[in-house]
Amino acid sequence: MRGIKTRNYNIDAAFKIAMLMGFAIFFFLTIQSGRVLKYVHPRNVLFIKFAVIAMVLISFFLIPEVFKPQRIRVNSMPLLFFVLPLIMAFLLPAQSFNSNSISYGDLKLERNSRNIDDSEKKIEYSNKSEDKEDIYIDEYSDTKDQSIVDSNDSEYKEDTYVDEYSDTENESIIDSNEDELQLIDGTIIMDSDNYVRWMQEIYENIEKYNGNKIQVTGFVFKDDQFNDNEFVPARMMMVCCAADVQPVGFLCRYENEVELETDTWVKVHGTITKDGFKGNDIPIIEADKVENTAKPEVDYVFPF
Repeated sequence: MRGIKTRNYNIDAAFKIAMLMGFAIFFFLTIQSGRVLKYVHPRNVLFIKFAVIAMVLISFFLIPEVFKPQRIRVNSMPLLFFVLPLIMAFLLPAQSFNSNSISYGDLKLERNSRNIDDSEKKIEYSNKSEDKEDIYIDEYSDTKDQSIVDSNDSEYKEDTYVDEYSDTENESIIDSNEDELQLIDGTIIMDSDNYVRWMQEIYENIEKYNGNKIQVTGFVFKDDQFNDNEFVPARMMMVCCAADVQPVGFLCRYENEVELETDTWVKVHGTITKDGFKGNDIPIIEADKVENTAKPEVDYVFPF
């Protein structure tokens, strides 16, 4: 009977170490260079660092296995499926999304993003609140000071409660926004850090910012659906990773739009105007000046 050939080393363990160290090195170089933000949201970088450490430790513990005789033949072919992604990761650098990666359907200007806010839930909550207004007033009356409860004018009590509640809520929202979003010399300055927050704020309060000066940076996105003088200074928003990236931005009107090249980065100076688009009222930027600018170091924006 032919015996099984015994190897003085374990090639299967060596191959596993090579794969683990290959991915660990790739992730480490990606983090060190900052390219990691083209793949994942900043909040996920910590987990990738943990993965690098884990892969290095596992490799370290596998080293003794390499020098143990291998008496059982192991099929290492399944591990080859990890080789191709690793090779592609090193040979194909991360690329930012641009106009070639998106279409008009991706850029929903009417409801600017499914991920920026949860407006539908807010509207639903608001409607339910109106339907149950009387219930809230009764509960309020049971818990407030007896002097208010004893008031004979129930209609006055209702208006007083609603007004007080609304004022308190609005003040808290305004205070919260003022802590994060500030006008600079009366102008909205949108940068990579506050881009999504400003978009949410403006879309939810179009009347408030109608006529307000604004400065925004983005890459030029054009589409056949736009008029000849319209374009979007767009940004790509990442919620979790590159798989959910989507374009966001304001529609912009500019008389010299034809001079702008698609995908070039520009800084738009203009005024917010409430106007109709495809049957919806949206904030539109009437541009006074559009100038070329450098691409931001981190070209993605993040909602949180």
